[in-house]
Amino acid sequence: MKRTHRSTFKCWAFGLMILLMCAGSAGAMTISMTGLPSKAEVLGQVSFDVILDTGPGLTGVTLLSVGVLFADAQLGYRQDLSTTSSAILQGPGAKSAYMRPSPTCGGTPGLPGCSLWVGSTNQVNVDFISTDLIGGTDYPSDSPELLATLVFDVISVGDGFAEIELTLKAPGNVIGLAGGATWTSDLIGGGGVAVPEPTTALLVAAGLVGLGFSRRRA
Repeated sequence: MKRTHRSTFKCWAFGLMILLMCAGSAGAMTISMTGLPSKAEVLGQVSFDVILDTGPGLTGVTLLSVGVLFADAQLGYRQDLSTTSSAILQGPGAKSAYMRPSPTCGGTPGLPGCSLWVGSTNQVNVDFISTDLIGGTDYPSDSPELLATLVFDVISVGDGFAEIELTLKAPGNVIGLAGGATWTSDLIGGGGVAVPEPTTALLVAAGLVGLGFSRRRA
């Protein structure tokens, strides 16, 4: 009898564990990079969107900072062309708490996008702060939400592949919840962009641009 009860308990516990694991995975937060091209030419540009999906039921977010790391020898960040959403996780109620971009991330039409992390040449932090830093957000995302669109100039071939990736482990990165707890997220997309050797036409164009610049200086 004891063996039967023990076996039944083990089966029940194992089943509960699997159920919890599935539930946690189905409701996991994701931050993704979308629209990144597979290839780009020198003198061209690459851009992509950073998208948030909190999953169902997650509220109480107070801080959100996700890093974008890039190969700065091959890519030059264009803060002036990049943009940030003015509000995310905003519910229907006029008084509901939501998240807005930090002062380093613009968020207002006409203002530049997120700045480089202080002292860094290869890290952009996409930062949002809740309008209620005590209780955090009142609503989860009911669909994926745009955080920011980042734009880069392709300035060099380098080794032929310019790396770009999302991170939550770089300086300043955090997902903070009410009460001081922290959260994590699955990061999707990124990797990098192939940068082939410039074609003859591009080399001629670059030479003409350089010649024009020299004449202006002269």
